[in-house]
Amino acid sequence: MKKKNIVLRPPIKTKYAYEKLRCCKNCHNYTVLMEENCTTCGKPALLPIQELALRAAKRSLSNDLLLTLLLTLIAVAFSPTFQFIAISAVSGAALMALLLFVRRKALPSRTSIELSKMFVRDRDRIANGLVRNLDIAAAQENEARSYELMREVAVIIRNDHIRKLQILLLQSLVLRKDMDLELEPLLLEDFDPELASYIGELAKIKRELIKDRTFQYVIKYEQQITAMKDGDDILAGVAGAAVRMKRYVLAYSGFLARYARKLPKDRFLRLYRIVTENPDLNWGALQAETARIYEEKYQWDADFQQIKPRSNIHDV
Repeated sequence: MKKKNIVLRPPIKTKYAYEKLRCCKNCHNYTVLMEENCTTCGKPALLPIQELALRAAKRSLSNDLLLTLLLTLIAVAFSPTFQFIAISAVSGAALMALLLFVRRKALPSRTSIELSKMFVRDRDRIANGLVRNLDIAAAQENEARSYELMREVAVIIRNDHIRKLQILLLQSLVLRKDMDLELEPLLLEDFDPELASYIGELAKIKRELIKDRTFQYVIKYEQQITAMKDGDDILAGVAGAAVRMKRYVLAYSGFLARYARKLPKDRFLRLYRIVTENPDLNWGALQAETARIYEEKYQWDADFQQIKPRSNIHDV
């Protein structure tokens, strides 16, 4: 299938995943998509879930004030003497003033409580809304738009089915370095050739996205990746991504030893520098393999002559 050259819009960042949720005031259905009108009732009545929780918290605190006012009026009405009326009125006013002060301080915590209540009370509505969002995303004819919508749903619902759909959509696009791509949120539990191919592409254009969980996934399914048509290139690309940090080289030295020979010159040069300049670390088989590759391919290369090892790497 010919890949499409389409622009991906960056996702809207939020501190917490739930901040993407919005609820319709009219039909009380939930969504994470940024549509203007509710896709269920069609009305422009969508509000962020935090705003609804804030309104509920203010309403709850206002009810406390009204209850205090009511009790004060009852106390005044049934007071037998003027002295009791004055005491009741002053006590009620003082209590209301205290509640107004506490109200400002308690509003954030009360909002969190109301938010928790909404999640429990509307759990099924939220789930149904997210499923509806997923259907809308899957029905898009534009693959980029479909991925963008599915990415919003995946912030709340995390499972391999949605991750697989996202990976398939990404594999239908021409990926570029300027795109806002992700990797670790898309890692699956089981081996998937489309995911392996996606990792291989990112190793070429955005190797900074390849981190510990990806290295562990690739090593776990190394045999299956090797059996793929471009499997060795994928593994060599991941190995090339590992040499950008000394910590990765040390942690995955066994993996790097198996694919160091397939590294392009610039990546092997960095690997050689890391290993030779840190002889006190336990590199295992990687140290000997690095020395062999250097002797066979690069010992007369001027770029390698500039590296001054603190000890002789070749004495291994």
